[in-house]
Amino acid sequence: MNRREFIVLGSTAAVLASGKIALAETWPSKPVTVISAYPPGGTSDIITRLVADMLTAKYGQQFVVENHAGAAGAIAGGRLTRSAADGYTFMISGSAPIAANKVVQKNLAYDPQVDFTPISVIAESPALLSGSPNAPAKSIQELIAYAKANPGKLNIGNPGAGTKGHIAAALIGQIAGVEINHIPYKGSPPLLADLLGGHIDFALDAPSNYLPHIHDNKIHGIAVTSAKRLPELPDVQTVAEQGLDGYEQTLWFGAVGPKDMPADIVNKIYEAIKEWSGTPEATAKLKTLGLTRVASSPEEMSGIMAREIDSIRPLVEAGLVQPT
Repeated sequence: MNRREFIVLGSTAAVLASGKIALAETWPSKPVTVISAYPPGGTSDIITRLVADMLTAKYGQQFVVENHAGAAGAIAGGRLTRSAADGYTFMISGSAPIAANKVVQKNLAYDPQVDFTPISVIAESPALLSGSPNAPAKSIQELIAYAKANPGKLNIGNPGAGTKGHIAAALIGQIAGVEINHIPYKGSPPLLADLLGGHIDFALDAPSNYLPHIHDNKIHGIAVTSAKRLPELPDVQTVAEQGLDGYEQTLWFGAVGPKDMPADIVNKIYEAIKEWSGTPEATAKLKTLGLTRVASSPEEMSGIMAREIDSIRPLVEAGLVQPT
């Protein structure tokens, strides 16, 4: 490379760098699209709208939520990968499209660890196993007994293949040594509707949508998947308390951008989430949804994604979670 070529390349790099700095300094100068990976009304969508409203108020630009539900979030993930990496599109979702889909979907159009830019894990919660009014079991031990007495007849609904509800149920089946049929739905609202209507006996999902109906005795809580009980359901035991020692599964909700999203914009969104989620108002709202604050950094989120993928891969290899 001669001196003139070196100067030209150096000048080009400087122009590109200055452009990225200017973009970050002026962001957001127009509306921002926030992709919601699930239908309106579910926990993931509620979190998406809370964060979008917070960012709209903070920056004075509209953060517009777009729902792209289906295929356990893979449709939304594909939409994100086709977006420009300019900070004007990002996604908020449960862990399936951000992590699990990598190992539970055969023909996934993207690799979340390559094609996404981690921003922050916003919050987490246990999953909740609920039963319809006429469900044949009201505890984990009754559930196991029913599965053993009725091979192939235990159906547990989840909000989508690869979601934490799916994974958590598969682990129960593995530890207890029973067969479970995993019934995927297109998000939480249709799953809850079928549970309330008695069209399915059991659901394993984020707790927020189910809490009011449990308090009204329309459905009953069977178990939570975390190490400790859910404060909003103090009488519902954990899975571990009901005989499956060491069992613990939590689900999380996070924000990611497309590949190569500018780091300064990523940090702006992360810092806004961190500040907001630590306020008393946000803490109270998250609590009503059965959620606790996480607000991980982008680097921490990258590790969370990797651990989630690594924890699911053995279930797929053992045939307990069938790739779709």
